[in-house]
Amino acid sequence: MLKEWHRVLKPGGKALFTDPVVITGLVSNEELAARSSIGYFLFAPPGVNERLIQAAGFELVRQEDVTQNAAAVSKGWYDARAEDRDALVQIEGEEGFAGLQRFFSTVHHLTSQRRLSRFAYMVEK
Repeated sequence: MLKEWHRVLKPGGKALFTDPVVITGLVSNEELAARSSIGYFLFAPPGVNERLIQAAGFELVRQEDVTQNAAAVSKGWYDARAEDRDALVQIEGEEGFAGLQRFFSTVHHLTSQRRLSRFAYMVEK
């Protein structure tokens, strides 16, 4: 993906992206399955994104740990959805509702315990 940005950005151009699945602690296979249940994810240890940024020909301008935001947002989504459970079950079905609740709960637990982290990266061409 970063190589594609190289074609889009002009010299001096900047891009911002986040990686919500940097493994920063012990994570079980059940937790990884729940965390990735909504789509395709590549889980990586710290340092991989930084190496890929450099290999793609970009300069890392800024990196910020935004894990606490992920913990707060996932908890907020979980709680808000719980309040509207009946209406959401009608739309999503019981299984769909439970699956998304499991996702948000897992994200909250992993991020609040700093076992899975979210980092924001600003890169420049």
